[in-house]
Amino acid sequence: MKLTNGEAFDASEKNHVFAVVSQRLCLDPVLAGTEAIRLADSSVAHHMRLLTGFSDNHSMFYTHSPSEPILVLGAIDALYAADDPNRLGRVLDTLSIKLCSAGLVDRGLLGELSARLLLLIARDFVAPVEQRRRNYLKPVRLMDVLSKLFGTTTWAGENQMGFEHAFANAYVNFTHWIVTRDPLPEKPSR
Repeated sequence: MKLTNGEAFDASEKNHVFAVVSQRLCLDPVLAGTEAIRLADSSVAHHMRLLTGFSDNHSMFYTHSPSEPILVLGAIDALYAADDPNRLGRVLDTLSIKLCSAGLVDRGLLGELSARLLLLIARDFVAPVEQRRRNYLKPVRLMDVLSKLFGTTTWAGENQMGFEHAFANAYVNFTHWIVTRDPLPEKPSR
């Protein structure tokens, strides 16, 4: 309810979709144009987005969605309503047409937004079902995510068995993307 300003979630309403999807995909509004500024303004005033600064001439303001796990779970509930199996498709239509194609949302470089979206959806669809609901907080097998993403055919070709063996006990767990100012270490830890 906090993400949708106390209203029932509407998958075709761009403010609702921007608020809900921002919690998961770390969406940034484009900072140019009257409509983009209205979207950002409405998001700060009514949809749990934070105001983080102004440009030097005060013609633009900067916002972002907080990384709040409870809001992410609320966004997941809005995206995957049990009574509406087609909701995610309508949300993606609104994201694509009313936000991305309209130039209101930054899509990132080289399909960055699409990659984040595909990874989250693949992860969501392999979440274990417990008591007739998916548990999005429980880690999932990496190979299940990759199989959901690429299909059940041998996507790794002759290396398929090697992948299966190497990652048989590998798990991943993520529910949303965030922006960090800290660089990743040059050499990752095990």
